[in-house]
Amino acid sequence: MNTPRFGKSSALLLTALTLSACANRYHVDAEAPNYAAQADLAVRVNKTEQRELTMHIDHLAPPSRIDPALKAYAVWIFVPGHGSAKLGMLDYDADDRTGEIVATAGYEKFEVVVTLEADPSTPVPSDRVVLRKVVGKG
Repeated sequence: MNTPRFGKSSALLLTALTLSACANRYHVDAEAPNYAAQADLAVRVNKTEQRELTMHIDHLAPPSRIDPALKAYAVWIFVPGHGSAKLGMLDYDADDRTGEIVATAGYEKFEVVVTLEADPSTPVPSDRVVLRKVVGKG
């Protein structure tokens, strides 16, 4: 059976477009004191060349269970030569013990870091790191 050339070309074009829209995906295991936590992280480049980061974390203990003074999880990026920047607070669900964030970063390569914080409005990360992962290329 002969397939029209238009059909093959369309299929190849569709495959190429689909692959170019794919995100880089990472699986990250947490550090102490949240050994059980596991994160799935996806980073894709949008049409304005920004990196769109989507992170979902399972098995995440309530901050106050780790230390009564702790209130929240913050998500940061660390960029060599640029320091750290706060992406935002993890949207934490205590009943499901999950956390999520969707954020945008303007760098090709950076380290994503999740910290435990006593003050959610802090402008600098604490040293209570839950997980970290270098993402991107460059």
